[in-house]
Formats: sequence, structure tokens, C-alpha cells
Amino acid sequence: MILVYSHKITPRLTYIFRQVFIRILELPVSFTSAIEKFVSHSGPKLSYTHQPLGNEFFIKSHELLFQKGIQEAKIEVSQWSGIPAFFKLEKPSKLPYDIFAASFYLLSRYEEYLPHVKDELGTFLPYQSLAHKNNFLELPLVDLWSVRLKDKLYAFFPELPHGSWRKPKFQPLVSVENPYRYQKKSLLLKFADTLNALWHLDFFYVIEQFLVLLHLQKDPYNNFEELERLFKKNRIQPLYFFLFAKTTFYDRGISSNNYGFRNLIKNISDTNEVYLLASYAAQREAKIFVEERANLKKLIIKKIDSVRFHYGLLSASWGYNSLLDQEIHEDYSMGYLEEVGYRASTAVPFYFYDLNNDLQTSLKLFPMVAHEKGLRKFSPTNAFKKLQEFYDKLPTASGFHGVSFTNTLLNSEDPENAWEPSFINYIRYHDSKK
Repeated sequence: MILVYSHKITPRLTYIFRQVFIRILELPVSFTSAIEKFVSHSGPKLSYTHQPLGNEFFIKSHELLFQKGIQEAKIEVSQWSGIPAFFKLEKPSKLPYDIFAASFYLLSRYEEYLPHVKDELGTFLPYQSLAHKNNFLELPLVDLWSVRLKDKLYAFFPELPHGSWRKPKFQPLVSVENPYRYQKKSLLLKFADTLNALWHLDFFYVIEQFLVLLHLQKDPYNNFEELERLFKKNRIQPLYFFLFAKTTFYDRGISSNNYGFRNLIKNISDTNEVYLLASYAAQREAKIFVEERANLKKLIIKKIDSVRFHYGLLSASWGYNSLLDQEIHEDYSMGYLEEVGYRASTAVPFYFYDLNNDLQTSLKLFPMVAHEKGLRKFSPTNAFKKLQEFYDKLPTASGFHGVSFTNTLLNSEDPENAWEPSFINYIRYHDSKK
């Protein structure tokens, strides 16, 4: 047990210290503001305050963890032996940077509460982030800092227990926005899609649609049996997220009343975990979210306590409020759709910290390192090579490698689909028994 002393124990301080020590480094930690208790403690201990009390492991504290509310913070990013860092400290601090305040800033998504430009959907854009501006979006920076802290602690306290290494968790997320390209759609949607294809002289679409609707060819998006066989063969358990919403301009899925679509979801839920891919409207309006969740729960007769957002997390400053109100326990939206990397600069799951009320919530966030949309900016070979590098470079066993794919990626009907073999090889690489 590592005892931490600070002149003031705040919710922010306990939140980030528990994340770093317990969830990332898997080391127990406790807190005190009593100098007598700290001085008399015979085990490993560190102080996080303004001045050292003696010869203990001392880290000079930044004011961020003792503030309330949201305030502009001056941030200057520099290099700490090859990796970016900020909130620089001077000796006698044992660390050259206050990694706890910096980690809190990144994990709480502090910058998303500050004034920023949004797109037409209301999205916090990746290019505005500190990580993108300073070229560390692809680094699990909080985890890397934590490992450096651990190394220094082990040098200072040789008696600290050493945990055994294990493979970080790989978790494929199958986001089902459109289970079919041509089938199960309303006549109006089919007609509109055909007119659009003809307008763009896409005759291949028209011909393929004709063949699929006449049952002469399989729908190219209906790859669920192939996915099931692939995951089962490699002993990997995916999570499925279905868009189960009313058709709107932003959410053009299959009607939730369609019998074939409902039957597909029920069949997949028999052997897999199925959760809600909340629509754009559901992220904007709590009433719609409640309705979508209730309808899916009624269909599969299972708890729906995990979600992803169809358009990704628009903004952490308000995007999670409805989830907390509805007692959702897990979210898999912490990432960017069009950029690969770590939105919160960590690969380790963490709890959402509500800056508006200054408290840790019960909502657990699972970082997503990449979405298929962002991967498609690369060639198939380079995309999966990049994902493999992300996984191989995870610095802690507590890391979580979450990647979101759609059912359209595995299209065995298309002989020119270069993504299929690369995707299959990538899944094989993560065989759970290797």
C-alpha cells in the first residue's frame, strides 16, 4: 500500500491518483492529510503538496487538482526524455512534470469544456485538441507517464510488489449502422437510392441491387455469419452495437419494426453481447435515448447497460449526461471517428469525471483507438499494420485495445475487397489462446 499525503484531499486528487495507481499500475493506494500519520507510516509513501516534509518521494503539486470549476490553464508542452509532457516542475520534485494534474486534464476532457468551435453536428473536432496540436494523439501518454512514475517508485521503494505481465485486452466492437445494403429497406428508400445511383451514373449499384432483390446474389452488407465464424474460430468475443432507431436524415438505418432485422438482432444476441448504438437524435435528446434503449431491451430481453454513439461522442461536456441519468454503466465512444489515436490520451478504461459537479461518476469509459472510418484513410495493409503497432506498444497490462468495425468490412461477395484478407489476418493475430 502506497500512502499519499497532500495538504488537501480533493475529489480530483483521489480520482486521478486512483486511476494512475490502481487502474493503470495496479498498485494499492490510500490518502491522508494528517502529517503525523504520514510521518509515522513505515511503508512506501509519497507527498503531493507545495514543499517536501522530509526525504520522502515528493512531487510538487500543480493547482489544478485543488481548483473548483473550469478555468483556463496555461499549458506549455515540452519533452520528457522523448515523450511530450506539461505542467513542468522544478527540484526538489522527484518528477520533472506534474503528471497527476496533466493526466487529470486529459482524462477529464477539460479542453472540451472550454470554448471551442464545433461542426454542424456539434462535435469537438480532433484538430482542436492539445494532443493533435502537439503530435501525441497516437500515444497513450497518461499510461507512459504512469510507467515512468512506477520505475522511479521501484527505484525508491524496492519492496513494492511486482505484478506479472499479461496481454492487454483486445476488444473488437461491431457497429451495425446498416445490416443490409439493399434488403429490408422501405420502398421509398430503395427508390431514392436507385435515383441517386442513376444520377451519379453508378450502374453497378443498380445492377447489384436488382440481383440482390431477386435473390440471385447475397446482400454485400449481410456478413454476420462470416463474422461469427471468424470470431469463434479465433476465440474472440466481440461486442455488437445495433442502431435501433427511427429513420432520420442522420440515422438512415433499417426500421426497428422490420421483422427480418429484429430476427437478426435476436439471433446474434443468443450467443453474443448486444448493446445500443445510440442515434444522433438520442445523444441530443434524453427522451429518444430512453425509447431506443427500451425498445432494444424489450426485443432481446437482456439488460442494455453499455452504449456507443452512432456519430461518436460529440462532446464530453454534455454528451454523457443522459447516460448518467439512465444509469448506463459503460460507454465505448471515447475516441474520434475520423482520426486514429487516443482521445483521452490513455488506453486504460477510466471513469467519467463530471467537471460541472466536480465528482467522479459511475460511468466507465472504454477508450477506442480507431474506428473503421478513420482506418479507411489508409490502405488496408497500412491500416492493420498501424493497429498492430498500437497494440504491441501498449505499455501496461491494464491497456484496452478497442477498435470499432462495421459489418460492411467483411464483404466476401466482392472479389476486389482488399480489406477482407487484411482484417482476417488481424483477427488471427489476436487469437485469444496465443
